[in-house]
Amino acid sequence: MKDTKFPIALTSSVLFVYCVFVVMNIAFPLIFFLFITVNALFVWMIIRILKDGKPSEKVFEEYFYEDFPHKRA
Repeated sequence: MKDTKFPIALTSSVLFVYCVFVVMNIAFPLIFFLFITVNALFVWMIIRILKDGKPSEKVFEEYFYEDFPHKRA
């Protein structure tokens, strides 16, 4: 359940379909439904990503950036 690839892929693909439908002038009720769906999926994706977070071994007092091994002065 801790896999974050599925929520990201699903949200991105529905957002892509929404953008294509807007450009193609598909019926407004379908575009509006996808708009609401994308917002709900976005919130779900963010919650899944934040709950899946793994604590870092680096502390802010020693390292300024998480992804760069440069120590603070």
